[in-house]
Amino acid sequence: MNAVGMMQDFFKELFEQAKAILLPPKKTYFAWQTLLLLSLFSVIVAAILDALEPNGTPLSVQVLSTLSWIFLTSAIWWALSKDQNPIKVAGFSISPWITGAVLCIFLFQPRTPTRLRWALSCWPMISTAIKALPYFVGWELQPKKVKDKDLQELVVTTLVTLLITSWILFHFRVQDWVSNYPSLLVSGLEQSSFVYDFDQGDRDTRTQGVRLLEGSADAIEEDLDDLPWYQTERWLVNRQEQMERVSGSALRTLDAPTEKIFWRLILPVPRRLGEGYLITLRANWLGPVARDDGFYLEKSCRIMPKDAVRQIPVEQDKPLPTSKLTEVTCEEIIPAVKWIKPGGVNG
Repeated sequence: MNAVGMMQDFFKELFEQAKAILLPPKKTYFAWQTLLLLSLFSVIVAAILDALEPNGTPLSVQVLSTLSWIFLTSAIWWALSKDQNPIKVAGFSISPWITGAVLCIFLFQPRTPTRLRWALSCWPMISTAIKALPYFVGWELQPKKVKDKDLQELVVTTLVTLLITSWILFHFRVQDWVSNYPSLLVSGLEQSSFVYDFDQGDRDTRTQGVRLLEGSADAIEEDLDDLPWYQTERWLVNRQEQMERVSGSALRTLDAPTEKIFWRLILPVPRRLGEGYLITLRANWLGPVARDDGFYLEKSCRIMPKDAVRQIPVEQDKPLPTSKLTEVTCEEIIPAVKWIKPGGVNG
């Protein structure tokens, strides 16, 4: 047999198999294949109407698309029902879950993160309802009395489904916490018994306190650099009032603005460093943590006087007068997290 003949036999066999699957049994049209064909027909007609009017989506296209989804969901449910061809994993039928997934895609159209969240959260309960429906209603839409054995199975399935739904909702809640309060990741999730960070390789786990300290240090440099020394000393005396202004500006630059309520920026008493001072900015985290009592970050800056020549006319052969200005130098290393151990001991 030549290659052309083999190809013809292959496509003929493929066509016969598709025909056997898609076409309803002879002498009856009351079958899931009929619903599947109606779904395909609705999609084709909707596509033709949409192509004829590309500038708008007429009501007929929306109606046909909706009918197509209804027919498809019904066909899948019917085809995978326990009386037809149920799909089982470890003896447990997952057919209702497949039907529930298709129905959730139809109902929620998860094209956005919010819709996807709703679809995944409702999927287990919708699947359980699909599983339970045949036990309560027959094919003639007549109510049925549930057997005690089946009722026990439905109760256990419902409880397991509620647990799965709770875990899905908890997953999204944790994602919201991490998105709104990224400094929570400083604690790390490696030791957690019920939370795993799937994005730990791509996620920036640096706390927002780093940005807060760096922004505050830049603001202090801008305030004090080249300022007359006597004004700098006055600034240091009123440092608490100055830090409220500086921290307010720095908090507005955070990537996660909702996190700012958990940060407190303080400036302890400056230490003498020769003729100048050494100040240590400290950002305290007051939010929840997974260990100990909390953490903080520090960044040090040197504030030193420098002599600057005063550009004023003087008599010839006399040295130019000088005045003391301010020079601010902050350390360039990234602030590291320091933990506060129980009892207030810094670690």
